[in-house]
Amino acid sequence: FNERSNHEEATIFTFLAFMLTIIIAMLILSMGSIVEEKSKGTLELLFSSPVSDLEIISAKFLFGLSICFIITVFINALFPLFLIHFWQAPFYIIISGSVGIFLLGIFTYSIGIFGSSIASRQVISLLTSILIILFLWVLGFFSHLFSETTRKVLYHFHIFSHFIAFARGTIPFSGIVFFLSGSFFFNFLALKYLESRRWRG
Repeated sequence: FNERSNHEEATIFTFLAFMLTIIIAMLILSMGSIVEEKSKGTLELLFSSPVSDLEIISAKFLFGLSICFIITVFINALFPLFLIHFWQAPFYIIISGSVGIFLLGIFTYSIGIFGSSIASRQVISLLTSILIILFLWVLGFFSHLFSETTRKVLYHFHIFSHFIAFARGTIPFSGIVFFLSGSFFFNFLALKYLESRRWRG
């Protein structure tokens, strides 16, 4: 039992390291998604073309989704290397953790798209996205300072609490809803900002 527990703890710890890796990777990859179009002047060309704002955002998101899928597969391929002393890592945690990594990745990339859409430079885009991530990261840690109702609301928006459930071997419906709805929300914000920019000229 203790040996199995050690394997599980090692697997969870490894996925927590992967969590930071996927966040950093997705933020870096997404920081220029819209900003670069602005700096090159190609965004105005896209505005004057038959391509809609929804198609622009969708293309950016699908690119990020593809990259995130590749990274998730790559992480699974490297998993034995990270757990070289723990070859009996529970398979169910590997599966659930991989799902969590993928969902967290597309959620982070969506935040990056939004940050890139409202920023004028890549560094500002990156900083904006980091601030959003940090805000969602610390919400749960300070939730105990508020009333029970407020605490539950803040905890629902806590990135870590959702991801750790995947890392521990479960695939919670609430976590799936959080990451997918969050991805939709930030892509929607980016879309609305592009639409307002188009109308402003």
